[in-house]
Amino acid sequence: MGQGLYFNPGDGGPAMEITAGLRCPTMSAQWNTSDWQQMSTTISNVVPGSTMFIVPRVAAVYRPAFSPDLIPTIFMLDGYTISGNTVTQQLWRSKNNDNNYKAFDASLWQILPATQSGNTGLLIQDSTDWTAIPSATMAGFCVWRGSITVSGEALLPDTGYPQSQQVVFADWSAPGVTIECDGTRIYAYQDRLNYYDEPATVTLTLAIFASGIPPVPGPGLTIMNAANECVFSLTKRPFVFTGAMWTPGMSPVDIGPTMVPLGTFGFDSDIASGWDILKLLGIIRNGNVIQLGRGKVKARWTDKYPVTGRRIASLTLPLIPKMY
Repeated sequence: MGQGLYFNPGDGGPAMEITAGLRCPTMSAQWNTSDWQQMSTTISNVVPGSTMFIVPRVAAVYRPAFSPDLIPTIFMLDGYTISGNTVTQQLWRSKNNDNNYKAFDASLWQILPATQSGNTGLLIQDSTDWTAIPSATMAGFCVWRGSITVSGEALLPDTGYPQSQQVVFADWSAPGVTIECDGTRIYAYQDRLNYYDEPATVTLTLAIFASGIPPVPGPGLTIMNAANECVFSLTKRPFVFTGAMWTPGMSPVDIGPTMVPLGTFGFDSDIASGWDILKLLGIIRNGNVIQLGRGKVKARWTDKYPVTGRRIASLTLPLIPKMY
């Protein structure tokens, strides 16, 4: 046991320890696919010293060719830039002469700094000062935790909170199986270079976090900010981060006993059996070793007009401790 705050919410999950070095991620903005060309968004609640991260839901899309053109286009979220309080998605497209733009559905989060502000309240060395969180709606907390079994695909559990305000972390082990999540469903398919899908059955432990809704005070420890708003309560497990990060790639990486955010992080387009096959890149996990893999077929077209290649979004994603 570490030195800090230890508590057991009594919800059937493991006990939690909030010790030195933990940070509090908070949701800051979201993109919605209905906003086709909204490539930038302004963050109204930037906390100085925070680290930003984006979790895309659908990282690439296929656009059929329109006459007289014969070659389709692949659009992909390539990364993002931050300037002041404005975040801009960077778009990659397979054809430079296609002038369309596509914003991608994603959630944007801040990892709050260790704010030693001198406020009165709970202080754990080198950790987020919850009393310094400026708005209760920024606080992130676990709204669903448990195990689900996915055979091919399954709906995400209904948390009662808007899916646009959620981010999903998971732990599992299934060698050769790619796990994807588009914010509504989880997909489990064999990593194959085929023109057809090979569904797999995988059991995952999920922790779903939401923000945008203030935590509810309850019995036990409750923390209020300067505006007398509840920012921490033992009624929900808090969203905490220890500093571990992962840059998505095709090479296996040992991430230790952590949970990884689900989404899609690039695409793979290749030829198989007379077809050009577009698959998005999800995550393969074998024990604590993860890497990107090809998931469910998203589009197929004749290999007479191929758009082949693989591209990975330039992202760095947080890993969280298995305390959920």
